[in-house]
Amino acid sequence: TDHLIEWCQTHELECKKLFSDSIQDAREEGRRKHQLHHGKNQIYVEMAKVILLHDETEEFWSLAQVNPGAFASSIHSRLDVLKSKYQKQNALLGQMGAGRTYKEL
Repeated sequence: TDHLIEWCQTHELECKKLFSDSIQDAREEGRRKHQLHHGKNQIYVEMAKVILLHDETEEFWSLAQVNPGAFASSIHSRLDVLKSKYQKQNALLGQMGAGRTYKEL
């Protein structure tokens, strides 16, 4: 999960495409909606390449080099789990908690 989050922090446009870039979001932020030239599955493949470079299991590392697409559905599933946990916490808190410390929440 740490490498996944790190990748997301360094790939802002791709994350917007995966998580939120609706026309309404773009208007509220005073910008145009971002359009990528490839689909979400290609983003998952790129994530797999980077994330699994750090994997200690040689089998996974080797497979990721040869066929990173084999991990696209796993990456997608993990993102769905994290998204679900995030939404549950937002509902519990009644807000996102952005800019607040752990103690404040």
